[in-house]
Amino acid sequence: MDKPQNNKQNRQLNNKPGQGNKPMQGNKPAQGKAQAPRLKPSMRDKERYIAYEIQSKEPLGYNADKAVVAEISSLLGVFMSAKANPKSMKYNPEKQRGILRVVRKYQEHIKACFPMIKHINNKEVIVRTLRVSGMISKLKDKLE
Repeated sequence: MDKPQNNKQNRQLNNKPGQGNKPMQGNKPAQGKAQAPRLKPSMRDKERYIAYEIQSKEPLGYNADKAVVAEISSLLGVFMSAKANPKSMKYNPEKQRGILRVVRKYQEHIKACFPMIKHINNKEVIVRTLRVSGMISKLKDKLE
């Protein structure tokens, strides 16, 4: 049997039926999607974790953390909310304490929003900051 003359013929011999003309990479066929390159740590947004507590006369339930994030987003506005990127990481409904993840540049803006939050689920509340940290593991003891 003759050997293939060039790379194109070699690729065609390595392909299995139904794979189209994707070239082989080692023992596995090439993937269809191209992966985005990873960002270097110096290029990523640095994040901070804010432990907070909600004080109210009545229990608020399990969705209070989502309501806090929604209130913060409405107070900051569309553009600054997108830049600050507030996300609820953990919430303890029994103690009404939670952890928010925010971009480091905007942590002071988020902390300034807490006193402005007066109502959650049509109940009067006070939201206060417990602690800010760069690592979520240091704040987990504040939830219990």
